[in-house]
Amino acid sequence: MLIREMRSEDKPRERFQISPRLASNTDLVAILLRTGRQGHSVMEIAKEVVDLLERETGINGYEDLNWRDLTDIKGIGPDKAVTICAAVELGRRLSLICDKRKLVSFSAPDKVAAFFMEKLRHENQEHFVTAYVNVKNRLLGYRMITKGNLNAAPVDIKEALKWGIRYKAYGLILVHNHPSGYPEPSEEDLDITKAFAAAAKLLDMEVLDHVIIGDGTFVSLHERGCL
Repeated sequence: MLIREMRSEDKPRERFQISPRLASNTDLVAILLRTGRQGHSVMEIAKEVVDLLERETGINGYEDLNWRDLTDIKGIGPDKAVTICAAVELGRRLSLICDKRKLVSFSAPDKVAAFFMEKLRHENQEHFVTAYVNVKNRLLGYRMITKGNLNAAPVDIKEALKWGIRYKAYGLILVHNHPSGYPEPSEEDLDITKAFAAAAKLLDMEVLDHVIIGDGTFVSLHERGCL
């Protein structure tokens, strides 16, 4: 549907003017793009952009975004690609200016579980996430490292530690879900925790916990005495 055919309240600019919180990611990208391509509305192109970003960067954000990746989408030239990436970079830089006292506290396993529960409890595949915290156990950021069965898709420890260095993290908290809904740790869970702890120690980082998310419940390997 063309934007001019939409109801006023459904148009991305008008929705943003009412409240930025009402605008979806697709709305925001459509505002930046302004126009679509022949046979495709700007909303359709914006949806392609958002799908690409979410597919390539995962659940944590757009830190690795390169404008050249966006030019693979028909109708997105260098100018539009750079505009989108510049907007993302501006948002990223502004977010870094936040008051560190307001960062989410991961001082206890239940706080970690509460943060990730609704993000992961209903997934039908295992998602392995690494959260990065400062010396006060405040969340600096998190990254999805692996998506899929952990037996079939080994966790990339090097990738996880790379982000630990970028965030200048003091500690790592490993998080993953069990699609079965039962969070009891497997032997593989214990093995990957030990491997992470050994590797992190070499970089002066510490694995503080491994929280396994079930359906409304969780297990902390730190509380179990496995760390």
